Amino acid sequence: MKKLLALVLAAVMAFSLVACGGGSEAGGETEGPVTIEFWHSMGSSTGELVQEIVDEFNASQDEVIVNAIYQGDYNAAGTKLQAAVSGGNAPHVVQIEITRVGFYAEEGLLMDLAPFDEADDEFNAEDMYAGVMDFSWYDGKLVSLPNGRSCPVMYYNADALKAAGFEKAPETWDELRAASKAVCKDGSLGYGISLGDSWYYLAMMLTAGGQVYNEEGNGIGFAGEAGEKPLQLWLDMLADGSAFIPEGEDYASNSALRNAFMAGQCNIIMQSSAQYRGLADNSDFEVGVAYIPKLTNFAAIPGGSNLVAFEGMSDAEAEATWKFMKYMCSADVAGKYAAGTGYLPTSEAALNSDVYQAKLAEYPHLDVAVEQLEYFVEMPFDPSYVEVKDNVVGRQVQECIINGKTPADAVATMETETAAFYK
Repeated sequence: MKKLLALVLAAVMAFSLVACGGGSEAGGETEGPVTIEFWHSMGSSTGELVQEIVDEFNASQDEVIVNAIYQGDYNAAGTKLQAAVSGGNAPHVVQIEITRVGFYAEEGLLMDLAPFDEADDEFNAEDMYAGVMDFSWYDGKLVSLPNGRSCPVMYYNADALKAAGFEKAPETWDELRAASKAVCKDGSLGYGISLGDSWYYLAMMLTAGGQVYNEEGNGIGFAGEAGEKPLQLWLDMLADGSAFIPEGEDYASNSALRNAFMAGQCNIIMQSSAQYRGLADNSDFEVGVAYIPKLTNFAAIPGGSNLVAFEGMSDAEAEATWKFMKYMCSADVAGKYAAGTGYLPTSEAALNSDVYQAKLAEYPHLDVAVEQLEYFVEMPFDPSYVEVKDNVVGRQVQECIINGKTPADAVATMETETAAFYK
């Protein structure tokens, strides 16, 4: 992390000399449409939808041409972006996983969108849902706009649960255990534990009364029981056969978990709300969607991506970038993106758009993430948090569930290693 920070700091100097994406000098005039580069992390059908939206934008006007480039998942794209930024060759617009925004914002690399927003009579960032704007403001600057936002939800095979005597989704941890055990028959498994992303462990931790960070913002907010109980729950469910770990690299493949669910091999999983359309369209049973079951309280941990623009581009490129970013966040476009995926419509106008409402009638659980906005928790907007969630929390969860470390020791290590980032 320290080496990476040094590289990014060096890139600040490069940005003063090199325009984003190899564009013209700041303030320079251009002839004809302005071409900008947009990096995103959406593959498969969602990537096709992103390209469709970009194509529609390009066809809707003749001032800006957007080249959309898929850069792999959030982790792969994050590595490529760090390299591009360090070399002074950042793209104009990037779809970035929200917990990574603070890293670039702290180094002053992100363009302040507030002046564009304030001068724009057609768009107002204040129209976005408050819950999805938590990663948009940094040190008084509007550094990002919400794009594909989500939260973890529980998916369940409604047909299997009904056959086992459960008419509604489990709402508590006890109900989750009971339902998971009841559907384990005829070779079908119960609850699939997702170890590929610390997001799902943190989601469970929050429902046990913990917080992601402490009030001082310099350590975890779930030391002790709040952090230990989700790990113990998973260990107990693995022991009694009501849960399993899906196959896959490092026992942590979310893709394998979703495939097992759609094939009817397991009946309860926790995944992003953005997976709803894909799971519903590819399963031969009714896919139910519900909140993450609670121990003491419901909670929703925000996830997904925002759009950011990097400093160093010409005035013409900056104007073109803003034009594209506000288009992506406009009601009809944001509504279309949410309707086509399961991502959260980022504003009331997007929620009420014709395209979203039509799809909601067809997919009644599409708005489950909207319903959870009241339970969204505050997240660290901190450059170290990416390392903490991936290489501290995520690693210790696997040490406990796979390698036999006790929940108490795993959480104690999370506490110690996280605190070391803030000494």
